[in-house]
Amino acid sequence: MTDTSFELPPYSELNDDTTDLLKNRSIKITLIVLLCVAMPLSLWALAQWTYDASLGNLRQQLDSRMKLYSSNIVSELEKYEYLPTILARDPILKSLFEGDMMDYRIDRANRHLSAIRDTAEVSAVYVMNPQGNTIAASNWEEEASFVGKNFQFRPYFKNAMTGKTGHYFALGTTSKIPGYYLSHPIGDTDDVNGVVVVKVSVARLEEAWATANEEVIVTDSNGVVIIAGQEEWKFRTLKPLSEQKRSTLILSRQYSDAKLIPVEMGRQNTIDEQTVRLAIRQPKLEGQNSKKWEDIYLRSRPVLGTDWTIHYIFREAKLREDVINTLIIAAFAWLITILSFLYIVQRRNMITHRLAYQEKHQKTLEQAAIELEHRVKRRTQALSEANNRLEEEIKERLKAENDLHMAQDELIQAGKLAALGQMAAGITHEMNQPLTAIRSYSDNATVLLDRGRLDDVHSNLQQISDLCARLGKISGQLKVFSRKTPSEKEPISLSKVINETLALLESSAKMGNVTIHNEIGKQDIMVLGEPIRLEQVLINILRNALDAMADQSEATIWISCQTTQTRVSILIRDTGPGFKEEELDRIFDPFFTTKEVGKGLGLGLSISSRIIQDFGGVLKAHNHVDGGAVFTIELLQAAHG
Repeated sequence: MTDTSFELPPYSELNDDTTDLLKNRSIKITLIVLLCVAMPLSLWALAQWTYDASLGNLRQQLDSRMKLYSSNIVSELEKYEYLPTILARDPILKSLFEGDMMDYRIDRANRHLSAIRDTAEVSAVYVMNPQGNTIAASNWEEEASFVGKNFQFRPYFKNAMTGKTGHYFALGTTSKIPGYYLSHPIGDTDDVNGVVVVKVSVARLEEAWATANEEVIVTDSNGVVIIAGQEEWKFRTLKPLSEQKRSTLILSRQYSDAKLIPVEMGRQNTIDEQTVRLAIRQPKLEGQNSKKWEDIYLRSRPVLGTDWTIHYIFREAKLREDVINTLIIAAFAWLITILSFLYIVQRRNMITHRLAYQEKHQKTLEQAAIELEHRVKRRTQALSEANNRLEEEIKERLKAENDLHMAQDELIQAGKLAALGQMAAGITHEMNQPLTAIRSYSDNATVLLDRGRLDDVHSNLQQISDLCARLGKISGQLKVFSRKTPSEKEPISLSKVINETLALLESSAKMGNVTIHNEIGKQDIMVLGEPIRLEQVLINILRNALDAMADQSEATIWISCQTTQTRVSILIRDTGPGFKEEELDRIFDPFFTTKEVGKGLGLGLSISSRIIQDFGGVLKAHNHVDGGAVFTIELLQAAHG
């Protein structure tokens, strides 16, 4: 229920005489000046500044892009510069001009050139005789094959026949595909036997420009567009050609049957040495120009190492869009400014009336404040009491959690002692092998001593000493099950621990049909831990894997590791049946086992997890996508040395 005993009368009842701002003459004059003078002048100046700034930024951006595109063109052409020179020395191609021209030589050359084309990723590779007839080509199997075609009229052929390397861009008369031709003579400079030609496609450059939606064109020395991202610009001219020049180009067949239609241009305005503002009619694919005029900026620069020029086309409509967007924003800013001015004036009037309103009802507010203070005190006292009760509950919960952790530790320790008998039997089995080996080495040492082979005797005694140390380590494993506090961690060699673990398992009867892939091998990886306790964890996981694969005729275990800056992860994967989804959440719980009754206590993985935690790591398990279980042991990485 809402308390209305201290409600104030509505403010509107006390402020009905608010003055209309638009009736104020000074405000009227201010608005007229802003809307009719200041705002138009400022918008005009802003539009001019935006246009000039955008044009300046545009020139810088275009220079950067054109420099990149020019470098791409030079790089695309130069990377094939070596190929004709190398092919001219190719014995398969040179054999075409040695003795009679056999069919099998031509067939071998065709296949060889086809392989070179695919490997080098060029458009075509072909060989011509001194008469200009193509005798072998990479496209010999295609419908538009160059074989049998005569290209004696091409300048690149004429240059090669004089012993020089030829460079030429043209539209293919056979394939109708434009390309950059590189030629080189086959034979001596004074005795040219033939010419090898490599045709490089510029389609990759055009596709890249088209994908980036960049209007970039390249013209040659004749002013003809030879490379363009848009198909409608290809083989157009940026200026009309004279009839004599057009006839010469048609006779040269450099552009095949292209019509060389000029792009229609109108007024021009030079911005700087590289930039021209002009009006054009956009080219169309059917060979005509659009009827609509459009203003563009054309920025040009030469392509280094060639007689080509790269042009970047930027449409002035985009600059106008920037100016319009800026003007819209500025107009909104003016509108917000004017509205803010009106709001401030209105706000000032409202504040004046509100102060009078507040003064009139000050006593009522003071009484309400006193009542509110009493309510706050009562509510604060209730919150304090609730907070005290909450603190007591938290203390009780923390005590219960500590008791739970202590009970879990006692349970694990009891499990260790319960598994002592089982572990003792396993360790006894592990000790039999070293004892048998010690006896064998000692018997051999006696025989070798009688024969005077002291070096071999010394070696046997060293092996006996190592085996005795091994027995000491194995017997020391029993201490793991009787202590609660972890031992001190030290840097240990991971490969050494794994190799010693695998050596302990070699005698197991279950290892007969198991293949172990130890990918760690002799890698110099150091981790923090204890070698004996880490061996116990590895033996426990590997024996569980052997038990899981006991019914398989061929079983495999993979041991690998992954390293980061601070941690090392050991991954042990088997080809067993893996775990069920409901088992993965419980496999590290004490007394939980997936084995049959009587074959396991369910403490091995729980104890192993506790050991790894003592090392500052974690033990995890999951199923592999290809089947089998994967155990991951994460340990802290130790420094070398």
